[in-house]
Amino acid sequence: MKSRVTAFRGSKHFQLKHVTDHVIAAIAIPGTGSLNNAAISDLGDTTIVVDTFLTLQAASDLKEAAIYLTGKPVSYVVNTLWHSDHISGNQVFLPEARIILTTASHEIMDTFSRQRLSQYQENIEQMVIHGRSSCVQLLTFGGGHTQSDVIVYIPEEKLVVTGDLVLSKHHPVLTNANPQEWLHILEQIEQLGIETIVPGHGNICSLRELREVKDYISDILGLVAKAMQNKQHIDSLEVPDKYQGWSFTTYFKSNLTKVQTLISAYEDEQ
Repeated sequence: MKSRVTAFRGSKHFQLKHVTDHVIAAIAIPGTGSLNNAAISDLGDTTIVVDTFLTLQAASDLKEAAIYLTGKPVSYVVNTLWHSDHISGNQVFLPEARIILTTASHEIMDTFSRQRLSQYQENIEQMVIHGRSSCVQLLTFGGGHTQSDVIVYIPEEKLVVTGDLVLSKHHPVLTNANPQEWLHILEQIEQLGIETIVPGHGNICSLRELREVKDYISDILGLVAKAMQNKQHIDSLEVPDKYQGWSFTTYFKSNLTKVQTLISAYEDEQ
């Protein structure tokens, strides 16, 4: 499949990168209709696409790439979360492919995206898709980045596709997050013994970047807690030096506000 990656005609929306014999990453090109990363997994007789980009044009290119690389139609689409940059291309793969997501994500998508998405396939909280030459495990440890997050895990290749639970050199987005649960989920992913991560945004990475996300969330929690204790306005807080070069910097302030709201709500309950 590696030679087919090189031979693919290309897309303005993403760049294909060979990760393993069974996984090709579609890394988003900034400023196009992709926004998030996606992945294609060839299980021998079954093709899986993970996430479907922000626009139908990008999703159409992704579908074409999947068929070209594997020589088969797409059997399953896995949505790692319900945000629009991960699901808006779903309809391109219907009706041939089955859409897999958690029940919680389905309910959210059905409420907020009813006009855009016409079919869903709800999944149990953990499932395995077997192919002739490989298999993938779909796991959810609950909600961290969103109310319900899914990872795609290939044990034999020590690889996981994480959606936005892990980002490479991007500020995590805490808008719909439970930071403590997010940290807990990342700890559970670490225990899987993985070596390679296809993140929601940024380049293919490893546990190093996963731990950087853990540090970021912990740092945000600490910064806000200290500011509130000192009666310091959070607008005065600056991006720490080690995150200055990361993308999605505009989310730093909203992340602070989100954490402040969570801490205030917790204190009100005590």
